[in-house]
Amino acid sequence: MPTWYESQIIKDLMPILGARAVRGLETNFFLSRIYTGKSALLKVTRYLEAVLEKEERRALIITDSFTERFVKYIDDYLQLINMEYKIWSGVLPEVPISTIDEGAKVCEGFKPKIIIAIGGGSVMDTAKMILVRYERPDQNLFMILPSIGAALGLRKKIKYLIAIPTTTGTGSEVATAALITDNSRDPPKKIEVVHEELLADITILDSDFVKDLPPFLTKATGLDALAHAIGSFTTNWGNPYFDAMNKACIEEIVKYLPRSYKYGGKDLEARSHMQAASTLAAFGSYGNQAPGINHALGHSFGKIFNIHHGIAVSLFLPYGIAFKAKVTDKWMQLCPIFGIETENKKRESLLIELIQSIKNFIHSVDGPTCVKNIIGPKIEKKNYFKNIDNLANYAMNDAVTLTTYRPINEELYKKIFEYAWDGSFIDF
Repeated sequence: MPTWYESQIIKDLMPILGARAVRGLETNFFLSRIYTGKSALLKVTRYLEAVLEKEERRALIITDSFTERFVKYIDDYLQLINMEYKIWSGVLPEVPISTIDEGAKVCEGFKPKIIIAIGGGSVMDTAKMILVRYERPDQNLFMILPSIGAALGLRKKIKYLIAIPTTTGTGSEVATAALITDNSRDPPKKIEVVHEELLADITILDSDFVKDLPPFLTKATGLDALAHAIGSFTTNWGNPYFDAMNKACIEEIVKYLPRSYKYGGKDLEARSHMQAASTLAAFGSYGNQAPGINHALGHSFGKIFNIHHGIAVSLFLPYGIAFKAKVTDKWMQLCPIFGIETENKKRESLLIELIQSIKNFIHSVDGPTCVKNIIGPKIEKKNYFKNIDNLANYAMNDAVTLTTYRPINEELYKKIFEYAWDGSFIDF
């Protein structure tokens, strides 16, 4: 089933909605209540005690098979206020729609007043979609429009959606978007659902939940945050609020991701700063602004070749910047963050230097910047180019493509994918 953003009418209207004059009138800023640090759990517990009647203290805790182990961190706090809870650990990577239906059935039986999501992006996005399916079973998930559409009217059954992230990069805990997988398509396709009512009501950022994050996920989710921030900063959908957040996020990641990746839980300062960076990146991109076309490229590539989301979207980050550089100079503001002197340099050489600096940073945490260098899983050149048409089609029909201010089509997407095979510089 096609989504609303695959409609030609929507595609024709979006360039108008992206104009600066219109954005100045339509820009919204959605935030959740955020608690950080070692007192965060206690503060949230006392808040829930004050606002919930005793008979309302029923929580469904949503996890995957790995993050279920973190429930022990919140058990004492829930017991403190006599919160009855049930654990559902049925979340799967990439959020197949079948798991959303399964979780909604659990809600129908247990009738929680609170949903607590503990995990990474897939857990957060599953929880958001379960909330929709439970409260609005009549709603077509493919036709949920962002703020320009009608209100969903959620929070009639569930009073609070609480997010506790266990990764430092997806930012889904403070984003108004969710990514799900439509397995009815061949190959399966990632679908974006964006609506302000998907935003978690409460977010808890505690380094205890991320201190043992393994190196690969530290790298992948951290690069996801970088892709959010840089991709969003270099769009025309920004304003001073989001631009400031994205720049601060990029600075945090450049300083702290290598430390967090190298030292892991031994460097809790770096872990905490990456939590903050992840949050800033989500504020400045999904829902409040818009990530760059590197996300459209990464969504398509990641789904078709089973590549982690953060690895996929960051791989295409340099190509997205270079493609947009034909119509904007905003990327120049990033040069100082990467230690690049801008005096007496030609624009083209400066762009090449920035792109190389971003690639070098990605390499510094063992991330790939061209397809042929991906190790796991290894992608054969013949198979990659065999799928070029599918890659371009899925990218072209991705919601993120609606917000590009340099016009693009499937042929241009194919060309970007071709250049990304061996890391060629975008020269068109």
